[in-house]
Amino acid sequence: MMKKTVKITFVFILLISFMTFNTNQASASTKVMWGKTELKVGQIGKVTIVTNTSLWKLEKDNSLTKIRELKKGEEYRVYSYKSNNGGLYGVGGGAFIQKGAAIKYETPSKSKLTLLKQVIDGESPLEVISVE
Repeated sequence: MMKKTVKITFVFILLISFMTFNTNQASASTKVMWGKTELKVGQIGKVTIVTNTSLWKLEKDNSLTKIRELKKGEEYRVYSYKSNNGGLYGVGGGAFIQKGAAIKYETPSKSKLTLLKQVIDGESPLEVISVE
């Protein structure tokens, strides 16, 4: 009798753990992709590098210090815009990309923003897909 109770308990615990794992995995994989990057809350746009260009740090005196070189085809989330130095797109961490022909700036579509809001609000993917 004791062995049967232990087996039933073990199966029950195993079943609960699988159900929990599948739920967590489904919610963790719900992302709103926009090109090569995931659309995030607070993001106002994205920059695609058309030709190699520099990533800059904006100093207190509004001068720019080069951080590194960005390669053609890379995409970066944009969180802010400053009109300093001909226009700077803030990509987070105090880093900026200078506005110009070397980059392409885009804003997310209303459908992408709606999709992101629905994912954040915890609506199911089927409900999200039917909205677009």
